[in-house]
Amino acid sequence: MFRNIKARITIITVTFTLIITVLVATFSFFVFRTFSLQSLIQSTEFNLQFIGSKARENIIAIDSLIRWCTTNGQVSLYLEQGGNQIALSTYERVKEEMNNNRANAYVDRLIITDIHHTKLLHMGSTMSESKPVTSSNVDKVLSETFMKDNGWNHIGIDPFMSKASAQALPIRRVLTRSSSTEVTGQLYMTISSRILTDLLSDYRILPGSALYLGIGTDFYQIADDKFLRIERPSMTEEHYETIGEETQIFKAKLDGHVPQLLVSCPLGYQDLTLSQSLPTGKIPFKDSLYFSLIGTICIAVICFGLGLLLLLNRMINKPVAKIKKRVEAISQSDFSNDPSIEWDDEMGDIGKGINKLSAQISSLLEKRIADEKNKQELEYRMLQSQINPHFLFNTLNSIKWMATIQNATGIAEMTTSLSRLMKNISKATGMIISLGDELALLNDYFVIQKYRYGGTLVLQQAIPEEFHAIGIPRFSLQPLVENAIFHGIEPKGGSGTVTVSARRRDEDVIEISILDDGVGMNASQIEQIFSADQGPSSGMFKEIGIRNVHKRIQYTFGKEYGLSIESKEGSYTRATLLLPNREKEESHHDKTDNRG
Repeated sequence: MFRNIKARITIITVTFTLIITVLVATFSFFVFRTFSLQSLIQSTEFNLQFIGSKARENIIAIDSLIRWCTTNGQVSLYLEQGGNQIALSTYERVKEEMNNNRANAYVDRLIITDIHHTKLLHMGSTMSESKPVTSSNVDKVLSETFMKDNGWNHIGIDPFMSKASAQALPIRRVLTRSSSTEVTGQLYMTISSRILTDLLSDYRILPGSALYLGIGTDFYQIADDKFLRIERPSMTEEHYETIGEETQIFKAKLDGHVPQLLVSCPLGYQDLTLSQSLPTGKIPFKDSLYFSLIGTICIAVICFGLGLLLLLNRMINKPVAKIKKRVEAISQSDFSNDPSIEWDDEMGDIGKGINKLSAQISSLLEKRIADEKNKQELEYRMLQSQINPHFLFNTLNSIKWMATIQNATGIAEMTTSLSRLMKNISKATGMIISLGDELALLNDYFVIQKYRYGGTLVLQQAIPEEFHAIGIPRFSLQPLVENAIFHGIEPKGGSGTVTVSARRRDEDVIEISILDDGVGMNASQIEQIFSADQGPSSGMFKEIGIRNVHKRIQYTFGKEYGLSIESKEGSYTRATLLLPNREKEESHHDKTDNRG
């Protein structure tokens, strides 16, 4: 049994699965409480940080209003000089600044007075519910001896409110001269406790949890939109992973004598902290659930192993036997295709690969045989084509000098032109040449054709010298002139003229025109010239036809350039090349080498 691959796979799989399952379940049993508590702590911390960030924005806005009041020149002028007009303008300016503040709804009261309480400005959002504030009773909150800033250090009751239960955060500041540290006035502001309770109105906490606010040394429990001052409990710091670095986790006895975790997040302003208690004993966790889960998984794994054993017997044994038989057949040089091993699964992929491999081996053998045959033919053709180009050039030069000695100038001129053409073809390396070089090649070609047709052909060139440096693909004009001679002038049966001209179409485009006065052609013939199934040329180059010229220009310069043909039957044919106005960097006619 243990020598059978599928049996070993089944036993190993079942054993490994059981071990992993037990280890994972046991590990989960011990760490689930910790992870649950960690998740609860971090979610609580995130909620407290969110509430704290909103509260901090409002506190900072109020603090900016206080700083404005203590540094504003208008307020200083009022405290130093007084007067009804200054008092009215100062009141309006302070009220405007307070209304523009984003947290103005939480400013219950703002009092600005001088140190002797002879001048007084009073405003706020609860004036309708407030008792009168005058110079005689303002010392309830601002005594004449008050000379030191304080605030944000406790929650108290506003003595001027009609409702004695209204809680607020009192803030006191001294005002000094703009040019010295001399105290000229006092500021008293009460911030409604709603600055925090409004943010907590939709805040949901677990049963048994509570929210707390720490202000300096004071500690308050938040319940029903009220702040109840309680004694700060003794706390021991605990170490849990937190989102923020400043968040602290404590173990404290808050509700009776039951220890609870306290998640404390600073608001980021002075000593204000917002905290929430977590009753760790109420986190749901059932030990029996894990033991039941382990038992269920073990039974499921054993059933899985039995099913796997039966399935492997069906899915592996039979396909492996067929594949083994097929491999043996290939080793006996049987490369035929066997569709019976191409199943619709991974084993079928192996079967398809084996069939593909056998087909490729067969194809490779056939190709090898064909390559050997082609190699022999190629070697024979290479022997036929191994004629030294220098031998041809030297022979042509010998013919030229013999023709010169015998005063046969036509033969000498044709031989010279043919020699230059052959040398240019055999030694050509660059795909792009200058228009001047291309015209030189065209002249050599036309000399040969001129003698062939007995002087009835005329080639006219009207190309300004300024265009001679323009780049053009090699042998672009010769096929067009050749076509004009063979298919335009020759069928006419008489003399003919081919005119090559150039002009600037615009700043970036040069237009070169080849015009002949031959028989012309119709639209279908022009279309056939540009068709993909056009046969090879029968002229000087078998593979360079008109369509080839068009394609080479487009491949070199882009789709916006190329060749177009215009013709009228019995009258003329004009081939037009569009080329970019670019000069070739290195341009030469090889006059010395070709004509020396």
